[in-house]
Amino acid sequence: MPISDDATRPEDDRLYVASVAKAFAVLGAFEDERSALGLAEIAERSGIGRSAAQRFVHTLKVLGFLHQEPASRRYGVTARALRFANAYLRNDPLVSMAFPYLREASRRTSETVNLTRLDGAEVIFVTRFPSSTIISADLVLGSRLPAYCSAPGRAMLAFAGHEQAERVLSQRPRLKITPHTITDLEALRSRLEAIRSRGYEIAAEEIFPGDISIAAPVHGADGRVGAAVNIAVASPRWTVDEVRERLAPIITETARAISSRPNDLPVSTLG
Repeated sequence: MPISDDATRPEDDRLYVASVAKAFAVLGAFEDERSALGLAEIAERSGIGRSAAQRFVHTLKVLGFLHQEPASRRYGVTARALRFANAYLRNDPLVSMAFPYLREASRRTSETVNLTRLDGAEVIFVTRFPSSTIISADLVLGSRLPAYCSAPGRAMLAFAGHEQAERVLSQRPRLKITPHTITDLEALRSRLEAIRSRGYEIAAEEIFPGDISIAAPVHGADGRVGAAVNIAVASPRWTVDEVRERLAPIITETARAISSRPNDLPVSTLG
């Protein structure tokens, strides 16, 4: 999604630097891409004019964050951009704190275990222990999923507070990604209420066919939701009932163990 300085700029904010927002908008154009982009595509996806896009692309290339393919003249992101990801992983206390608990959950289940945070209306994966078996979802650190139809997203929204949850659920169109995706607002509200009662959420094939995900929220010292732990399994090997019976105790135990550690975790960005 393009980062627009008009959309994100706070009103009457004299400290806001629009050129910085545009530079990040150019980098954001590559977020969901697996191939190089031409200048016209970058301009369109970043939401800025072609002339301005050319200047920002050139600057980012000189700084080493973009490279240009000699033959096609198309652009791609370089490994230097990983500096920001590394800085985040080093500075977020939750990542190191949760690591041993996630590793233990992975050992006990032999399934994929993730730590996620809420960023606006999306879930972002910040730690991941992949399964030793074939998994249906091709996700890596930094991958994003819609919050409304993902188990960790709904697990966090359930404890985020009514106004914040309503804002996130209404922030973007709720697309029917698969035949199983829940998009009805009233149905989602009912799901959040149920999550608050049982302490976890299950999403079955709502984003990826063959994928079942169970998640529980992680709370900071002040009780506010800071993240979510989730376990993802493949439906050919698991049923929803089996996930509920065998994995719900593990996911809630893991989330409670992380939450019980003395911490002052920053809350997720609820946009």
